[in-house]
Amino acid sequence: MALGNLAKRSIFAFTAMPIVALLLWYGDYARWAFVLGLNAVAAYEWYKMVSAVYTEKVKVLSVLSPVCAVSLTVLWLGNGEAPLILAGVILLYIVIAFAYIDVKNLFPWLVLQIAGPLYIGLWGGMCLKLFGSGQGLAECSKFLVVMSTLWACDSAAYFSGRFFGKTKLSPQISPKKTWEGAVGGTMFAIFWFWIWTTTGFGYTVFDMSLAMAMGFAFVVSTAGQLGDLLMSALKRWSGIKDSGGIFPGHGGVLDRADSFYLAAPIATILLSQIPI
Repeated sequence: MALGNLAKRSIFAFTAMPIVALLLWYGDYARWAFVLGLNAVAAYEWYKMVSAVYTEKVKVLSVLSPVCAVSLTVLWLGNGEAPLILAGVILLYIVIAFAYIDVKNLFPWLVLQIAGPLYIGLWGGMCLKLFGSGQGLAECSKFLVVMSTLWACDSAAYFSGRFFGKTKLSPQISPKKTWEGAVGGTMFAIFWFWIWTTTGFGYTVFDMSLAMAMGFAFVVSTAGQLGDLLMSALKRWSGIKDSGGIFPGHGGVLDRADSFYLAAPIATILLSQIPI
């Protein structure tokens, strides 16, 4: 008997969670490998989606896009050759576009292909700044709080929209999303993040005032929901339902981490400006 989607999702989640926890606990290299691996898969998924609407197929990009995304992510590990790598990635795509892509499709193709490594590698790779150095989950606490805030927002938005949703948020992109769901998700995200500040209770991760914590959580949760809509728009534009199938019952990396790639770097930028 074939397993239902809920069963697949549950089995995978309970199997994957301890593995991810072990990688995050183990140390710097394991965390970096985790992020780099996810970014490589996400970049390949992006490549598949932005290539789906074109007749031209440049097979080398199925490997090139993940390699470029990983290279750009590595910049956040302290590589001093950032401008050189960034320029090399952009020039490489331009050369391929001029050599293989019809001029009528050249500019949209080029922009969309370059956008993947930039958005996922250069932009999403900023989450590495949320990690501390050394063994233990305490060194991942900032990363875990930001991620769990996004998960709390997604879950609360789903249930708020299901029970109270009436006003469509963006019907052309995601017909099921509502303003009521977005507001409910944001409010719960603010509450969840507040728990991990000194004005909350339990284990303190961020030393912020209530007003600062509320403002931070509002921006991050809003960015996460916009990132979700961005990926939904890309999938709808390309005609692809799921970005991939690496996670049984869940889809691909860009299906599960769509809010992460916009919210995590914004959180990193905000935290660099806030004394905590």
